[in-house]
Amino acid sequence: MRTRGFAPPVVAMPTLALDAPLLSRALPFGDNLRHLRRFMVVSIALLPFLASFLRDRRRWIKWGAPRVLTDEQHARRAKRLVDTFARLGTSYIKLSQILAVREDLVPKIYAREFARLLDQTPAAGMNYVSDVIRRRTGKSPDELFDDFDPNAIASASVGQVHRARYKGVEVIVKIRRPDVVETITLDNAILGRLLEWLRPFFGEHYLYRGFEVLFTEYKRIVVGELDFRLEAQNAERLRAQQPRHPRLVIPEIAHELTHEDLLVMTFCEGVRIDAVEVIRGYGLDLGELVEALLEIVFSQLLVHGFFHADPHPGNILINRRGDIILLDYGMVDELDPVTRDRFLGLILAANANQYDEVVAKLYELEMVDPDTPAEQLAYVTETIMNLRHLARTHQRQVQLAVEQLFEKTRILHHLRMPRQMVYLFRMATLIEGVAIRFDNHFDSIRDAVPIAKRVGFKLIARIVPAATALRYAAEVFAERFDAYLSRVMQRKKVSYAKDFVRRMWQGAPPPSVQAPRPPPRLTILS
Repeated sequence: MRTRGFAPPVVAMPTLALDAPLLSRALPFGDNLRHLRRFMVVSIALLPFLASFLRDRRRWIKWGAPRVLTDEQHARRAKRLVDTFARLGTSYIKLSQILAVREDLVPKIYAREFARLLDQTPAAGMNYVSDVIRRRTGKSPDELFDDFDPNAIASASVGQVHRARYKGVEVIVKIRRPDVVETITLDNAILGRLLEWLRPFFGEHYLYRGFEVLFTEYKRIVVGELDFRLEAQNAERLRAQQPRHPRLVIPEIAHELTHEDLLVMTFCEGVRIDAVEVIRGYGLDLGELVEALLEIVFSQLLVHGFFHADPHPGNILINRRGDIILLDYGMVDELDPVTRDRFLGLILAANANQYDEVVAKLYELEMVDPDTPAEQLAYVTETIMNLRHLARTHQRQVQLAVEQLFEKTRILHHLRMPRQMVYLFRMATLIEGVAIRFDNHFDSIRDAVPIAKRVGFKLIARIVPAATALRYAAEVFAERFDAYLSRVMQRKKVSYAKDFVRRMWQGAPPPSVQAPRPPPRLTILS
């Protein structure tokens, strides 16, 4: 039942076609002077960096030894590149957001610099906002809304956000910026042409393949962010996956007002999840909060396979009741049932220290080229199998393991990192960082794995083959039975202590002191 009086979502929504028909007339050297000028601006800005990267590979572009740069030289180049992206505008700001998380393809120095590029753009004027609302609804903002704030509370490269009141409900109104579709489509054509020109210099080199992967991923993501109907559809799908979760809040969409350049949804009060001191001041049980967040994430990833792929702290809010509010649904991704099963198999194999099974799952997940000999994967399996050791020696164990894996992925090019795995690891490191700030004793392996296994029971009936399901059930049963025995023995210790104090108080001799034997470790699976 919908509680806000908004129209229900439509069953299917049309998608925005970015590559046609505008692309056909956006190619460089066409008869449109604006397109030619944009091509020249982008080329002049980027070609010096492309030439520098080619010189790093071969000192004289096509021949000679590679050129080695120091970290300081890379840092200066990274800063200049990010400044150039900022000047080039919307398309390159969005591209930088992808580069910032793909440390498997981009050196860490560059990725960290891209992460500092803020997506902030001056807001369009109220006249433009009114034109969009009137064109889509037939009414002005004053006629449509009970109240409308003309000052944007946020403005980025794709859209800007205003607060308003609609049907007595506090809402936010998201407006797509003028000419953003044409600008991004034109830039897509230019980037595609530049990649074609670079192919003779790189051939099938892994670096060029990485560029192609990033460009394809960028185009996929930017379509989802430009068409607000897709964002509304994603929000409804995420809500439908977990309709009864007591802590998850997804803003309600006013579908009767939703268009490709206009989105209206309920306003949710909260603070960023990394505002630890503010959240601590709410008096919430921070352990329960982290556990609820982990349950939400694992359910999206392992049970449903449809997940929020942009989990930076600004997209996760916490309110005074301890609700977890997810925002911004333009960037989502999916894990098909087969991939989920294989990923679970990788986790189980690593947890059981089964080297051969880990290697097999890497091939099944297409994380390595099929022609790569298994013996060359020692560095990958070493990183994965060392998670338990990292749990004992490093608090930020997931972050450390991910950084090692990304670094080796980038250097040793026969290892590939599927984009879904990248976003999964990004979510894991975000949660780990927040959880450690909430609780200094948080242990990713110790605290997160039991929650993942509890969520895994829901997965058994949906996608997991019988053998994996039985194995999962056996591991969880062993773990829970051990916990039960521990609680029983702990109660015996408490009972013994109470009896001892009572006897001493009454002057009676204490019972024979015999330390309770520890419960046997129930190991069903080796």
